[in-house]
Amino acid sequence: MIKLMMTCREATHITLQAEDRPMPLAERLSARLHQRVCTNCRRFARQVALMRQASRRWRQYTQE
Repeated sequence: MIKLMMTCREATHITLQAEDRPMPLAERLSARLHQRVCTNCRRFARQVALMRQASRRWRQYTQE
C-alpha cells in the first residue's frame, strides 16, 4: 500500500537508504511525491545525489 504523504523524516530516510538497497516502487513514488511539494527534501535529495556522484568520481580518480 502506498502512503500518499510521508513526513520529511521518512523522505530523508528513504533518500539515504536508496544507495544501500533497491527501493520498492511504492516507496520511490511516495518519496518523489513528497519531494514535489517539499522544497527542503527536494534540495536534500539533490545534495545527496551530488555527494554520491562526487564520491564515485573520487574513487575512480584514486584507482587510476
